[in-house]
Order: sequence, then C-alpha cells, then structure tokens
Amino acid sequence: MQMPEMLHPDGRMVTLGGVEILARGLSGRVDVHLAGTGTMRSAEDTQARLLDALEGTDYFEQLTVEIAAPVEHAAWSPPGKRGPAGELLEGTELVVTVPGPGDGYGQVMLACDEDGVLTWHFPEDVPPTEVLTRAVERRTYRLRGHVMEDALPGKRGLMGALGKKLLKVLAFKLLDKALGVVGDFFVSRWEEKNRPHWLRSFTPQDYNSPAGTRLESGDLDTLGAGPALLFIHGTASQGHKAFGALPAGYLQELHRRYQGRVFGFEHPTLSITPEGNVRWLAGELSRLMSLGQVLHLDVVAHSRGGLVGRVMCEQALQTGLEPWVQIRNLIMVATPNAGTPLADRTHLHSFIETLTNLLEFIPDNPATDTLDVLLTLLKQVAVGAMGGLDGLMSMDPGGVFLRGLNRPSTVAASYHALAANFEPPQGSSLGRYARDHLTDLVFCLEPNDLVVPTEGVYRPNGATAFPIQDRHVFKSDAGVDHSSFWTQQPTLDAFDRWLTG
Repeated sequence: MQMPEMLHPDGRMVTLGGVEILARGLSGRVDVHLAGTGTMRSAEDTQARLLDALEGTDYFEQLTVEIAAPVEHAAWSPPGKRGPAGELLEGTELVVTVPGPGDGYGQVMLACDEDGVLTWHFPEDVPPTEVLTRAVERRTYRLRGHVMEDALPGKRGLMGALGKKLLKVLAFKLLDKALGVVGDFFVSRWEEKNRPHWLRSFTPQDYNSPAGTRLESGDLDTLGAGPALLFIHGTASQGHKAFGALPAGYLQELHRRYQGRVFGFEHPTLSITPEGNVRWLAGELSRLMSLGQVLHLDVVAHSRGGLVGRVMCEQALQTGLEPWVQIRNLIMVATPNAGTPLADRTHLHSFIETLTNLLEFIPDNPATDTLDVLLTLLKQVAVGAMGGLDGLMSMDPGGVFLRGLNRPSTVAASYHALAANFEPPQGSSLGRYARDHLTDLVFCLEPNDLVVPTEGVYRPNGATAFPIQDRHVFKSDAGVDHSSFWTQQPTLDAFDRWLTG
C-alpha cells in the first residue's frame, strides 16, 4: 500500500501512484486513490447523484488525487495569471500529470476546492480538436492551487471533504458501435433518447412529478374549450423541475381560473432550435386537433423556453403553428432575448461549470435538474465538437438564430417579463465562483442572474415587441437567481395580473 507524501512548494516533482504532481507555492499531504482500490470513497464525500450520473453517461473514474491540509507559501508562488480555461491561478499552481484514458477514450478532470467550488479541466497537452485522433499515454492538467482558508465547515455538495482539495480524473468513450467516432452526436443522441418532444398534463397532482400524462386528441378537445395555460421549460430542464417550486395552492388557483385547461410542453433544448421545437408542436397539434379547432393560449416560459414562446408568437405562419394556436399573453421569466455569453462557443466550458456549481450550492435549482445532460455536453466540449448543438447556440448573442428572431414582425400577443440581478452573498463559495469565473471573464461586469444578463430579458433588441414595458425586475438584495423566481411573492403578484384565465 502506497503512503502519502508531502508536496514541495518550491516546485519539485512528487510521483505517487503513477501520478506526477508539481506544486508551486503550495504544500500539503498528497495521496492518490485508484478506482477499485477501496480508498477513493473514504478520501472524498461524493454524492450518489453524481456517481449515478457518471455511470448513466458512460464515464468511469480513473483516480482521485487528494491534497490534505493544503498551505500556501507566498515566497515560492509564481506571479498570478490565468489558466487554460481563463480561471484565476492567483499565484499558486498545480501541474498534475496522470495516465491517459486508453485508446478510444477521452479524459477530463473535476476539481473541488476546500469551499466546495467545482471546476472542470481539460488536458493542456492535447487540444480538444485532437482528442479524437491522438492517443496519448499521459495527460497533463494545470490548475490553481489557491487555498480557501475560510471554507464553511460541514458543507455537503456533489463532491468534497473538509479542508481538502480533490482532483477526480474521469474517462469516457469516444466511440459508438453504430456511428463510429461520436463527436457531434453525443448530445443529440442523448436528447433523442432522454428528452423527446411531448405534450403533458400539468395538474396540481402531477405538475412537480415526471409522471405526467401524455396528451392525446381527446385532451386537446378539452383544452380548446376556452383559454388554456401552457408551461414551457428552459435549457437542460423538464417541466416538473422548471416549475416544480410553484406553490401547490397557486397551481390549484391557476387550474380554477383556466377550468383545468393547463398543460406543459416537454422538448429537447440543446440539439434542436426553438424553431424546430415549434415545428414539432405544430405537427403534433395538426395531428391531434379537429379541423377548425383553435387553442387560445397564455404561455409561461422559463429561460430558453421564452425563445420557444416568441417563435410561437412571431413565426406562427412560417412554422406551421397557424391556424392551430392564438397566443394572448407570453410571460418570459429570465429569457435570454439578447442571448447569454455563456452560450458563446468560447464560453461553453463556463456554461457547464456554472450549472454544475448552481447544482452544488443551490441543490433545488431547477435549471440544473440533472447532471446527465451537463456531463454529456462536457464530452463534446472536451473533444472540440461543436456540431449538433443548435438548440444551445440559439442563445448565442451573436448567433444566427437571435439575429433572425430580433427583427420587426407582427405580434398580437402581449409580452410580459420577469428578470433578476443576482449577487451571491459576500464571502460565500458561490460568490467566489462568480467573482473568479463569471463576473469579469464572461459577463464583463454586466448585471446578471448567473446565467442571463438582466436587461437582456426586456431591453430593445430590434424586435417589434421590445422593450417589454410590463415587467418586474428583482434587485440584487432580493437574492433571486436564474431559477428561484417561483416562490417569490412579486412573481405570484405579477402572475395574478397577467394570468386571468
């Protein structure tokens, strides 16, 4: 059995368990735990939901590097600089070289700091675009070594252990029996299997459960008997998670107002554009509805779901939604109408990290209802495969989709908006992540809810219905992040004005 060793803050190499660790400005007791040896779980506190997600997306754990009792030494620290993903290295640095994943596999590292902040890392010696073609025996990762001495005690996140740094090395398959090298197909194949289009019931009994009932023609006849209410979820989410925090009593009140005519639209969000989502919806309605029947809808849409709602309103003829639907009110909650920089190709790494940390620090956050989709997207980013992400790219501020959407058009519906400027509590782990990884690097100091720029929800963008005048904006002292609108009294008060049945 190997014994732990001490890191050398002067930069001398430590070799342990086939792993080389070079620390500049950092000391601590380092140990390497290999998968299957029985010591990995005792060294880390990894939740079952992360382990289940890794298994469900065909990752396997190679090893975990544990650095216990880390201490910084300024005399040996190199000058502060940015790492390969733009992260702050803050004067301390770790360079870790590990065994490669084997032929036909990719590899990533998940790092957890003392305060629970999670960061994803790619090997610096193999460019993402070469992962599919280059077999490398060893891979090197460079990351920050800054020690968070004020880490909150007793925190339990996806992965961590009090007073330690943990570096988990993960591998994943690059090949598919049917397709060969997967590349652009990772996300589209996953969504095709796990996030298909369908229309579901949204009753007070099942709105916060995945076990909704698929709507058929008889249900559409009932929905067409008067004004109906449609819920549309956002990126990487599902209806029961996106809106599951709405108070049950309020759902009952909405059902009373709409006489039970409330339903939800489930759809893939990463691989299919909002236009593609609406084309599916139009085809499904034309299949299920009687000739001459029309649905008169009010729509509540979260995040990217608001872009789907806008296509329904502004491109109904082009997508085939006419004559089946007429929309009275579209309520957009944290919708990236001007895009989000996290959807820019250069920031997809930050997009994955941000949603991972929201899940870490806000466990009930509906924007991160599953790790599976994030881990699947991570594979594509790790191999530099940007194809098959048309749905995600629809939120790119400079992308083709938003340029086409944000132009004059005929809009009969009334638009309403909820937005938030979220600032994590000072000194909190989430605040530290936002400061080091988002505020300067991604949002350029622009107010945001951690995912979407605040003013981009409602400000002028070239589209006819903007700016949205009828809106409520949560200020930073309200503590409302991208997905925590639903229990706020101002949200329910606004809904009372906009959703009259």
